[in-house]
Amino acid sequence: MNTSRGYLVIGGLVLAEAALLFVPVAILGAAINWPESLDFAPSQALPLIDGQLGQVRLGYGIYLVYSLAWVLIGPAIAWLALGRDKQVGPLFVVAVGLICAWALARAIGIIRWLTASTFLAETYAAATPEMRQTIDLIQSSVNAWGGAIGEILGVSLFTVGWLVVVSLIILRNGGLPRILGWSGLFVAPILASPVIELFGMEASIFISTLSIHLWLFAAGFMMVGMALFGKEA
Repeated sequence: MNTSRGYLVIGGLVLAEAALLFVPVAILGAAINWPESLDFAPSQALPLIDGQLGQVRLGYGIYLVYSLAWVLIGPAIAWLALGRDKQVGPLFVVAVGLICAWALARAIGIIRWLTASTFLAETYAAATPEMRQTIDLIQSSVNAWGGAIGEILGVSLFTVGWLVVVSLIILRNGGLPRILGWSGLFVAPILASPVIELFGMEASIFISTLSIHLWLFAAGFMMVGMALFGKEA
C-alpha cells in the first residue's frame, strides 16, 4: 500500500470508527434512556431492559463490534504515526499491547449487558419480592464490576496509555501532524478522569468519551487531507 493510499484508507476507517459509536448511543438512548440509565437502580433499570430486550441486544452488539474494532484501528494509527521509515520500536509495541488490552477490557464490560443483565431482567419480571431483592444485589454487583473493568480499567487506564504513547510517537517520528501529538497529551487527562470514581468522586463518562472521539475525528480528517493533498507531516 503506497503512502497516500495508506493515509486515505486508515483515515476513512478512523472516521467510520468514530462515527460508529453514535449508532448504539442512538439505539440504546431511544430504548432505555442510555447512558443515563447506567445510574438507575436495578428496580428501575431491569424493567426497562426487559421491555426492550431486542433493542438492548442490538445496541450493545454494535457497541461490542465498535470496541473490538479498536484492535485494528489503534495499531493502524500508531503505524501511520511512525512516519516514512516505519521503524517499529518499543513505543509501537507498547501502543499495540495497550489498545488490545483496552479492547478486551471494554468487551468484558459490554458483554455483561448481553448476558448477565438481560438474563436478570427477564428473571426480574416474574420474580417474587424476596427474589427481586436478591436480583437487585446481583445486578448492582455485576454492573459495578463490569463498569470498573470496561470504563475505569479499559478507558481510563489502557486507552489513556495508548493515546499518550501514540502522541509521543507522533511528536518523535512526525508521521502525523504534530498538533495531534500535543492535543493527544491534552486529551489524555480528560479521558482518564473516570478513575476518580474509585475514590468515591463523580466523573462524566460523556465528557471523557467525547474528548477521545473529537481527537479521532480530527485525526481521521487530517489523514484523509494528507492523502488528498499530498502533504505528509
